[in-house]
Amino acid sequence: MLRTLILAALFAAAPALAQDATTTSSPPPESPPAETAPPAETAPPADAPVADAPVSDAPAPEVPTAAETLPTIPVPDLAPPSETSGATQLDDVVVTAQKVKQPLRRVPISVTALGGDFIAATGAADLADVSLYVPNVRVDADDLGSPQIFIRGFGTNAFNPSFEGSVAFVQDEIFFGRPGYFTEAMFDIDRVEVLRGPQGTLFGKNCVAGVFNVTSRGPEDSLEANLMSFIGQQGEKRYEGGAGGMLTGWFGVRVAALKRNQAGDLYNTFLQRPEEALDQQAGRVRAVVYPGFGLKSEVAVVKSETEAPFWPLQLFKLDDDTRTFLQNYDPNVEDNPKDFRTEADTRGFIQKGSTTFSVKTDWDAGSLGPLHDLAPVLVLGSSKFHIDQLNELDVSPADIGRLDNHEHHKQTSAELRVAGHADSLFGLGTGLEFVTGAFYYKSNYILLAQILAGADLGAYTQTRDFCQLATGDQDATVGATGCNSNTPGAGVLGTPTASLVAGDLYRFDYDQDVSSLAYFGQFTWNVTEHIAVTPGVRLNREKKQVGVHGNSHCQAKDANGTGPCFMEQLLQAEDYNEAHDRSESDLSPKLALQYFAPWGVNFYTSYAKGYKSGGFNSIGFKGTHTQAEADADSSGNTTPHTLEYEPERAQTYEVGAKARLFENSVEVNLTGYHTRFQNLQVLAFNGFLFDVSNAGSAQSKGFEFDFRWLTPWQPLKIVGSAGLLDARYDSYPGAPAPISQGIGTKQDLAGQRIAFAPRQTATLTPQLTFLFGNVVTTLAGDVLYQGDQYTDTDLDPNTYQGAYTKFTARIAVSAISGLWSVALGGSNLTDERVLNQVTDASFFPGTYFAQQASGRQLFGTLTLHL
Repeated sequence: MLRTLILAALFAAAPALAQDATTTSSPPPESPPAETAPPAETAPPADAPVADAPVSDAPAPEVPTAAETLPTIPVPDLAPPSETSGATQLDDVVVTAQKVKQPLRRVPISVTALGGDFIAATGAADLADVSLYVPNVRVDADDLGSPQIFIRGFGTNAFNPSFEGSVAFVQDEIFFGRPGYFTEAMFDIDRVEVLRGPQGTLFGKNCVAGVFNVTSRGPEDSLEANLMSFIGQQGEKRYEGGAGGMLTGWFGVRVAALKRNQAGDLYNTFLQRPEEALDQQAGRVRAVVYPGFGLKSEVAVVKSETEAPFWPLQLFKLDDDTRTFLQNYDPNVEDNPKDFRTEADTRGFIQKGSTTFSVKTDWDAGSLGPLHDLAPVLVLGSSKFHIDQLNELDVSPADIGRLDNHEHHKQTSAELRVAGHADSLFGLGTGLEFVTGAFYYKSNYILLAQILAGADLGAYTQTRDFCQLATGDQDATVGATGCNSNTPGAGVLGTPTASLVAGDLYRFDYDQDVSSLAYFGQFTWNVTEHIAVTPGVRLNREKKQVGVHGNSHCQAKDANGTGPCFMEQLLQAEDYNEAHDRSESDLSPKLALQYFAPWGVNFYTSYAKGYKSGGFNSIGFKGTHTQAEADADSSGNTTPHTLEYEPERAQTYEVGAKARLFENSVEVNLTGYHTRFQNLQVLAFNGFLFDVSNAGSAQSKGFEFDFRWLTPWQPLKIVGSAGLLDARYDSYPGAPAPISQGIGTKQDLAGQRIAFAPRQTATLTPQLTFLFGNVVTTLAGDVLYQGDQYTDTDLDPNTYQGAYTKFTARIAVSAISGLWSVALGGSNLTDERVLNQVTDASFFPGTYFAQQASGRQLFGTLTLHL
């Protein structure tokens, strides 16, 4: 009992390390009526690892909590019994990576699971912070509307909103179809599971690179309330809390909320405002009902709203002529990308939010013939998501161009599945576990975007930068032959004034309907006590219907029906109005083989295929051209132009081992993999925005490793992870080349590294826990290593980020009763200055936009638990 009390009192996310007493369970509360209450299960105890936290830190009640809605498949535990006391043994991490509750060590997938308590203790505020502790995973969420998520080097640059993500996002069993959901408020979290490699057999759609599977907290068996307040540097304040429990034997509810504010590191010296400020608020209500007959229904409503300035970018490597031009507007304009200073003139903003409603019903159906513990599950979800943003395209003190963007997404989904087990497969083997079902998804996405001419566009047309873009000649100068009046754009623009460009814009309208229907199934056949085979398959059919329009507007054109318009000429764009549809089908199989060695090691090998659907470019400057039309194009383009891009497909081989060693005091998970992608979907910068295309083929190979260790010195526990990654293009002709090679120049990247794919990642987290009277003191630190990588597709040397190491530390003091906890900590303690991404600048050839990672952050927290 003493150890249970100590563990319950530890600060929010510090996994317990006290090992000086055995764990016992307190008496369970009154359970629901016998005919409605599912059978009780033993949840993992609270000494879960920092890197692999269990589903719940509390002993399992007779009334299952909201986090325990998935069936548990009975499996033999082949780990040898330990002669030591339970205080020196690791407990199972329970995950739902295969739609049933299983110990992580039995799942033939490369998975990292992080508990909500650990996430809170590190000061992590979003999934980008969480990803630092997951090998071979990168999340760049500085663009709140278009986050970039990469697993094993593969992901999607979502700046072009027609792209769907290669990494799926699932929360509380609802698949979300827009990348922007990754940056919705993260609060009251029970655990985050990161599944690497194609996961198209069981999860949603477009899981070609992996899945973030997030579970929030639901009503516990007894009434409780918790509140966490976080105060950090740069004006960051977060208040997060939840309260609820089982109010009767058949009804329970939990209400949770978040309020978050920050100023951020980046300061705009031109506008005198912080450019990384954030105002975020969210709430969630989850109610659970046991209506009888073995049924359990759970209803959840979640609402999130976020507002921030936009974009958090800095100028980098200004050309002399560009600097001279911009100094006319701000004499102090500079290009140091690591000083947290910018000089943009537009008061850009982004407002985004979502409202989600879901209903999940479980039925404990019992046995049917040879099938036992049948558990049908129906999950229904509906969500609306919006983005309204205004951002500056030139990120400078001059007013050249802006992007006004509005997105509206709504989706409905339904999943019906059934899980269960049998004693054998037609009399063969020692057991069979299965899950099978169907998934339906329907969405509508509307984009209304405009590229607006700024008041200083006329002055910009007299610069060398404009001359270079208009001619495609990076050596062009004003007044040279290449910039005479015959040049498209330059001669027409003449010597404009601000009044002439007023109302000048190019507009994109994009309307997309998606419907998808999939059937899936997977079973694990225990051939013998030590051998298991897991085949699975998913059949998916999808249809997209798209209406896409591009139109220019200006005073002359709107009045007389003819142009030219300044922005149209600058972009060399055209008007178009097209409708398209496409239908696709895919069969994604999976096969895993496991050998459970008598000494407690699970060896496995697996093969899986994945698929991400194709689509249409939502922000192209031209419509679809045939070859003849392309040949006749005055620009000299001899390649057919199309808005359409093809599906992305992947196949992965994995070999791994999950072991318990040294009398269950050490757990080691090791996976080696080789993934091949075909028709990799990529974005290519065209000087203003990004076009979509298929890159050809690519491959990734490497290892993932994580461990947790209860050391012989009982106060000390160590967890860690490491990843090795070699991700390269096999074929990518026509890839964009660095701007230094010329405007619009192409290159062949076959055999070259993929951007956003660091060769090595590693984490190490030692933790000490001591008991002094009635106070528990926890000391913990993290070493976070990221290998070198390129941060733009063209592999420009200026986008290269070298390897770096960041250090964090925290100390927590907690009451042994669990009533309160106070912690002090810091992240990036050495103030490592790192660039998350560097891309070519719009309007300024040879200059770059840089996005800087956060600097040193000191913080304190207060946690109350009632």
